[in-house]
Amino acid sequence: MLKQSLLGLGVLATILPADAQDSLNVHKLFNWQDASLPIGTSELQNKYNEVWGYAANGREYAFIGSTRGIHILDVTEPTATVLVDYVQGRNSGAGVIHRDLKTHADHLYAVCDQGTSSLQIMDLHYLPDSVHVVYDSNALFARAHNIQIDTVNARMYTCGGSNQFSVYSIADPSAPVLLADLEADVPWWNSLIGYVHDCFVRDNIVWTNDQNAMHVVDFTDPLEPVVLGALTSYADQGYNHSGWLNDAGTTYVMADETHGSPLKFIDATDIGDLDVTSSVSTGTSSNAIVHNPFFKGNVAHVAYYHDGYWIWDATDPANPVVIGYFDTNPSPSLPNYRGAWGVYPYLPSGHVLVSDMQTGLWVFDIDQATTWKPDAEVPAFRIAPTVTTGRVNITPLSEPRTATRIEVVASNGRVVRSIRGMNNGGVELDLSSLAEGLYIVTVNDGSTSHHQRIIKTDQP
Repeated sequence: MLKQSLLGLGVLATILPADAQDSLNVHKLFNWQDASLPIGTSELQNKYNEVWGYAANGREYAFIGSTRGIHILDVTEPTATVLVDYVQGRNSGAGVIHRDLKTHADHLYAVCDQGTSSLQIMDLHYLPDSVHVVYDSNALFARAHNIQIDTVNARMYTCGGSNQFSVYSIADPSAPVLLADLEADVPWWNSLIGYVHDCFVRDNIVWTNDQNAMHVVDFTDPLEPVVLGALTSYADQGYNHSGWLNDAGTTYVMADETHGSPLKFIDATDIGDLDVTSSVSTGTSSNAIVHNPFFKGNVAHVAYYHDGYWIWDATDPANPVVIGYFDTNPSPSLPNYRGAWGVYPYLPSGHVLVSDMQTGLWVFDIDQATTWKPDAEVPAFRIAPTVTTGRVNITPLSEPRTATRIEVVASNGRVVRSIRGMNNGGVELDLSSLAEGLYIVTVNDGSTSHHQRIIKTDQP
């Protein structure tokens, strides 16, 4: 058993006001970090990766992968979060980047895509005391990049890694059995679909994210899969990374892991005729990159490198509306891969779990965002970052808008910057010459006025 206070053992737990970082309608309840974790690579400066959640017997849990292994935290009362247990990965330490985690039948499944690793399965019945490792083997595969589980049919799908795309029965949750290795068992797989980076599965129907395309495949018979539809060409096409289907099965949200490529919403009502209905971007930087999206109802919960956690209401998939965001990473947007990795929005409490490669586990309250109604007022502009050494971007959040006046006001009430006019794509302010302190940035577009508190600091 490992149940410890989070203040100690090299672990940092913070409880800060939500407005300490750039946010809209998202309230931070808790942030967990472990200062003792090794850095995965010097380029990424990564310590953490995937996050997943679980609820049983009135309690809620977060699982977060790291360079060392899997950390299990009781987040039932977020401000009193407890580290319950820890399972070291077969491959652990420097060099580790990717882990993936999913749950099924009160078991946690964990994989890694570096080195000689393994599939690890943990029995969760003993929580909140501990978890029990009931399977740890690389007999079926040594590495996997991602896994997805069809809970209806008790099947696990592995993507990437040492076996590429494969299907396993987990009818016995602690004893997986290979059903099909697609590269070896299906002659046309490599030429038509090839490498699958990630997938979404619901009742034997799999949506594959295969780098430069997306296919929908019926795996009722794993050895005789049937392609139902495909999307091989679309606007702003990039590296097809991951996606998720909404609860009604009418809209699929898809992320291309390419800097500057927008999040896509796809009409899924006719699988044989897939098309991108709309696409959206955070508008923060040309370096912004979407990583992992998830649907809960018609609300898309999205992890962005650099930009953190964003929430889009896609009730009208032709016009998704941003209803909340929280920047989990203070580092500037650069042409690299740092920031939020994963999201888990399915806890019974409604709290949302987010993992960040550098800043660890976050627990959010999003009630303010999800109670937003279409006729409610949404801020016209995003002004970020809120803590800066100089650069501040002003970006329209919905339809293109032209600001008639932008002002920067010091804490003594004096206007220290004044700009007239702004193009549809936004504007960047340079406040580097201003003294350290608190400022208010005001944007007036003639009909509305938007204000944002900015802290100017000379500390990088």
